[in-house]
Amino acid sequence: MDSTSLSGIKVLDFTGELGAYASKLYAGLGAEVIHLESPAGDPLRKCGPFYKNQPGSDSSLQFLYYNAGKRGMVVDITQTAGKDIFLKLCADADLLFESFAPGYLEGLGLSYDRLSAVNPRLIQTAITPFGSFGPYKDFPGSDLTCSAMGGFLFLAGIDNDKPVRACDDQSYRMAEAYAAVGSSIALLFAQKGGVGQFVDVSCMESVGMALENAAQYWDLEGKNRRGRGTEAGSATVHPCKDGFFAIVAIMGRNRVMWEPFLQWMKEENIEEWEVFADDCWIDPGYRESSEGYETFCRIFERFTMQHDKQTLYEKGQAHRVALTPVSNGKDLLENPQLRFRDFWKTLQHDNLGGEVVYPGAPYEFGELEWRLGKPAPTFGQHTAEIMREIGYSESEISALAKGGIIYVG
Repeated sequence: MDSTSLSGIKVLDFTGELGAYASKLYAGLGAEVIHLESPAGDPLRKCGPFYKNQPGSDSSLQFLYYNAGKRGMVVDITQTAGKDIFLKLCADADLLFESFAPGYLEGLGLSYDRLSAVNPRLIQTAITPFGSFGPYKDFPGSDLTCSAMGGFLFLAGIDNDKPVRACDDQSYRMAEAYAAVGSSIALLFAQKGGVGQFVDVSCMESVGMALENAAQYWDLEGKNRRGRGTEAGSATVHPCKDGFFAIVAIMGRNRVMWEPFLQWMKEENIEEWEVFADDCWIDPGYRESSEGYETFCRIFERFTMQHDKQTLYEKGQAHRVALTPVSNGKDLLENPQLRFRDFWKTLQHDNLGGEVVYPGAPYEFGELEWRLGKPAPTFGQHTAEIMREIGYSESEISALAKGGIIYVG
């Protein structure tokens, strides 16, 4: 194994809209990752947005991102010959990620017991909405339902307002991150004792793990924790000349936090700054009131609407006030911190006739080297190549392709 990568690790990725990021984390560190698809294709290929807004099986930006650095193969595991191919792939793999409905592989005769019989060291990580066991296991799921049932949606609301869904599939990303970590632990165990295992990852449970102390608030205090969006100056979001920013000028009765904010407003000589000098602002009850919040917004936003968010950020930092811009996509691409760390990566896609900009490494190592790798595979791009590697002849590959068992791109 290359000492600067995970090149000795072989990973099979049989996932779709849910699961692909878990194996991407391994591909980025040099593991050999094969993305398996059914003849119907990975459903993620049909998910927008698309390169230059032109839908196509090879132009989904989501598919391109989550499958960069992987090789691609198409095989029909519902047929006997396809099952044999799948078993041969598993025989030489360290890790299998899959996101089939619970019981689907077992119904095909491809249970973990069957897979581990050909490879006792194999780790199979199943990533599903509610887990492979329990009363919810057969419920259909989506990011919205997993976010809702896991409690994530509720946190995003304020007071009695309806919950708000975060953009993209955040519950899926949570589950995939936990799946990658759990699989790494299982790999260490397999390397130590030579025994693989089945790793069961539930989106709902993963979401619950990410809620910090929301459940404990109810358990210990009988309170349902939600956003703090209407307590003036306490983790509130406000408009400015070119977007929005967040500010934490005070928490609880912390006068020491409020005084730098008051001094800033005084130095700027904003209209009615003297109102903020009243002791009522140290009382959370007043800041939570309609009068307090509306007064704060009226005075403060009169000032902020005259400045852009970068100027406000610099002024706030200079006065030791916790204020930060709310970044949009343009801001992130131009962010000096991300540029300094070379976070954004550009990859040429010959089949698309252009370049695509990708997020880079989610971490930096002292020794391991992360890389984006080659573009995501086109449909069936590496099928023949991989079939040869597991012992199939050219005539066998041709016959299997004609029979619809595999697809050679």
